[in-house]
Amino acid sequence: MLGLILVPSEAMATTQYISSIYEPITPYVFSNGKLTFVGVLVVAAFMLLYTLINYWGIKALSKINNSLTSLKIIIPIATSVIIMLAAFHSSNFSGENVRFMPDGVSGIFNAIVTCGIFYSFFGFQMAASFSAELENPKKNIPIALVSSVLIVLFIYLILQISFIGGVPEKMLENGWGGLNFQSPLAQLTGILGLNALALVLYADALISPSGTGIIYLGASTRMLNEMSKAKQMPRYFARVTQSVNVSRTSLLFSFICSLILIFFFRNWQLIASLTTTFILVSCIALPIAYAKIKSNKEDPLPLSYLPFSRTIAFLVYMFLTYLLMIAGVLNLAIALVLHIVFFLIYAYIDSREDISKITKIFASSWVIFAYLISELIFGYIYENISSYGLFTLVFVIISSFLYILLVKQKNYISK
Repeated sequence: MLGLILVPSEAMATTQYISSIYEPITPYVFSNGKLTFVGVLVVAAFMLLYTLINYWGIKALSKINNSLTSLKIIIPIATSVIIMLAAFHSSNFSGENVRFMPDGVSGIFNAIVTCGIFYSFFGFQMAASFSAELENPKKNIPIALVSSVLIVLFIYLILQISFIGGVPEKMLENGWGGLNFQSPLAQLTGILGLNALALVLYADALISPSGTGIIYLGASTRMLNEMSKAKQMPRYFARVTQSVNVSRTSLLFSFICSLILIFFFRNWQLIASLTTTFILVSCIALPIAYAKIKSNKEDPLPLSYLPFSRTIAFLVYMFLTYLLMIAGVLNLAIALVLHIVFFLIYAYIDSREDISKITKIFASSWVIFAYLISELIFGYIYENISSYGLFTLVFVIISSFLYILLVKQKNYISK
């Protein structure tokens, strides 16, 4: 489900950048912040392009993605260096208008969830989705995962440093809150007289989301294929075109589902925040799965030497649970409803030949729904209270209890 939501969000981002660069087309593409029918067609055209690239298999996909990735790395780094050389005011880091954490710790976490930071870093996991088509995945996947996170971290830090240092001091007379940038880096380069660089940044803003959309559509296709092999989806999704090693049936289904989502979520901000919510839900499974495997007598993981690994897994779970709680009540409600809908579809497919399996299916998965419901309740309370002392204590206790239940959740389906 996550991949299906990410694809239209990237296509919408590209469409939105086009309308911001060439404003005369904006009324035809957007109305009151929502996609018009013409806007839907433009987004659909981008998604069709993503589909065609994936249609010809991993070789075509990797060639195009490698080219786009190179641009996505080179342009931000070059931009940072050019801005630093053109104008760098060290006083911007310590001026009288600068306050450390003006909105407190909660402001930092809210920015992580709502401003696309978590969303951007999550791309590292795509390497695992294509593991079946990689050479020596045991060696290459860890390298890809770690290096991608470090590269993104470096790029974000150098961009942030160059932006903070590059803003003219006069513009900070009313503090950082007085800035009003729609495209901060591009507008800053324009202010500094770097017009050619501004054009490059706008062009990169069009290209970058497309590269991400192409990859996520490919990942969704492969996930459907694997789910079909595990008998969680109909068998025809497991059919693979041998010449390109892609399930084109899964690819077309992913495209159609993403297309349908556009009609329900025509606002980019809504679909982007919803995407972050689904990313957080998917990440919750990681510390749970790790703790569950570590609790087995025969530990198959190669990271057995990692000290305090179970404690780290619990802390990661609590951190993700907190981020999910502050994602917004509407997003949590939509996530809960969609999880229920897809769970019912899965239960129907898996129990067609044996109706008695429904009870086992529910018994094997009820804790995740209890978890999502608790997150929805805590999210609502969080948005409507001013004192967080007792609330935090209750949140930690109940979330810890649910963690234990999730780790101990048994699988009754295979029995």
